[in-house]
Amino acid sequence: MDAIRRSAVRLRVAVLATIVVMIGLYGAARFGLRLGQAHVEYRVHGPDLVSARLIGDVTLVLLVVALVRLTQMLSLIAAGELFSLAVIGRFRSFASWLLLSASVGVLAPIALSLVAPAGGHRLAVALDFQKIVMVGITLVLFLLARLLERARGLDEEVRQFV
Repeated sequence: MDAIRRSAVRLRVAVLATIVVMIGLYGAARFGLRLGQAHVEYRVHGPDLVSARLIGDVTLVLLVVALVRLTQMLSLIAAGELFSLAVIGRFRSFASWLLLSASVGVLAPIALSLVAPAGGHRLAVALDFQKIVMVGITLVLFLLARLLERARGLDEEVRQFV
């Protein structure tokens, strides 16, 4: 149990550090800020429209919300809760926000290309299979949430025998 708690604490710190670095790098790239001698570049795939940049902004915000929910779950685990309703709820919330972020990353560019075609009467729709795989992996997290619920039930049964 102590090893699990320590691992949760370490992972929580790593996720929080990742959030800070991710926001810092994205902000520096998005607004053209320099980090000492380093220049972080921001690129939009496809036409560089305000709406395309907004999709990146929204995706980042949704991802940060998902990661914050993950850190909340890790805090509960570090406090000794393994199969509590709160842990399962935070995990399900993490999966939901992550699914929303991945879905926006897949669907918003398609919607944008339908609303603002690339040029003339030509319609170009690009599919990013990495993002599609991310949606699929995120759906697996919901199965893991179900497994946690089942583990919680088994944990309660075992406690009744003792």
